[in-house]
Amino acid sequence: MVKRISILLVSLIMALSVAACSSNSGANNSDKGSTNTVSDEKASSGEKVKLTIWLWPGMGIEDQIKEYAAKNNLEVDIQLSPFADVHNNLQTSLAAGSGAPDISAVEVKVIEKFKSSPEQFYNLLDLGAGDLETDYIDWKWKQALTADGSALLGIPTDIGPMAMAYRTDVFEKAGLPTDPNEVAQLINTWDAFIEAGKKVRANAGVGMIDNAASLLNIMVGQGDEKYFKPDGTLILKDNPQVKKAWDYVSKALEANITANIDAWTTEWGTGMTNGDFAVELAPAWMMGFMKSNAPDASGKWNITMMPEGSGNWGGSFLTVPKQSKHSKEAYELIKWLLSPEQQLETFKKNGNFPSTPSLFISDEIQSFTDPYFSNAPVGKLYAQAAELVKPVWEGPDSQTVEDTLNKAITSVEDKQASSEDAWKSAIADIERQMSRK
Repeated sequence: MVKRISILLVSLIMALSVAACSSNSGANNSDKGSTNTVSDEKASSGEKVKLTIWLWPGMGIEDQIKEYAAKNNLEVDIQLSPFADVHNNLQTSLAAGSGAPDISAVEVKVIEKFKSSPEQFYNLLDLGAGDLETDYIDWKWKQALTADGSALLGIPTDIGPMAMAYRTDVFEKAGLPTDPNEVAQLINTWDAFIEAGKKVRANAGVGMIDNAASLLNIMVGQGDEKYFKPDGTLILKDNPQVKKAWDYVSKALEANITANIDAWTTEWGTGMTNGDFAVELAPAWMMGFMKSNAPDASGKWNITMMPEGSGNWGGSFLTVPKQSKHSKEAYELIKWLLSPEQQLETFKKNGNFPSTPSLFISDEIQSFTDPYFSNAPVGKLYAQAAELVKPVWEGPDSQTVEDTLNKAITSVEDKQASSEDAWKSAIADIERQMSRK
């Protein structure tokens, strides 16, 4: 009898050991599927899962994240950092193998760089994102897909269709029309923009636009191509749109129509408030920045279509780095936050234009006006601009090229170099940087 009991005890202990090993093996391999054992255990126990989220100022989604967290037993640590820091810190964390958040915003100019290492992120298609594809603009969705279409790194937050915000008091002083339709008819080309700028300088004594770099970037973005071919070939010198933009901005500088005020500075906000420049070429998300940087200028700005069509500046994605232990919860938050319903709320509160085209013709967008911009129909206006956007290939080094061109045109604005010399120097510098890749 004693021997029989001993055998039973040994058998029981072995069975428990096998079960424990099986459980541990499942936990160690949890990142291979769409669920996470650690997360599931916390959820079943009622313990809150904590998600760390990296954003930059102006995205306008913090309150909605907190709302979702409160309703879904989550704790969220939203960390706001400057635009460049978010991307640099994410790249550093991924390279180090630690320190990345559960969710990180990534901008369109940078997503290509991260797509070269898709294994660093959860493939959102594995978490069910394929079911959402038809909710989003086709070209925007594809920007976060790997070349073979097998992995999706992020869900689109917004797009950046362009319009032209203008100070009605400055235009009036300059002898220009102030009605949006009349302004759009008068300033429908970049030549007309420069001519209007001459009147603003002569009669109102201020610049037409904040700085040369902003005008350059907008005009470059109106082309069919930008700096690279999809195969990575640098086409900077061969793209006529880039040289056209450079020559027009140089012409604008000769006419002295820029205010030479750097964007995102204290002086920039003061300039918006005081009317130190007459025009801000504004993607939809810029509306939120204008309100926060120049709240006292409410009602002094209006908004209309931009010369020679639209263009797109910006638009981001929310990604889930592979270091996250809570991929399921992170994805479910993103799925809710970037749904058409929530993107509409973000637009109403902050101006970020939805990446979900079903909203473009909705009554909520078409009838939406903004008192800051003299009650302009900004919803209808940006929906119209969005339809005009031609998607362009950015490439993983687009931001590097843009930064170099901006520094070069600013040197012309500061009268430190001629337009010709600055152009040649920028081309040589960019080619040198790309040769090291």
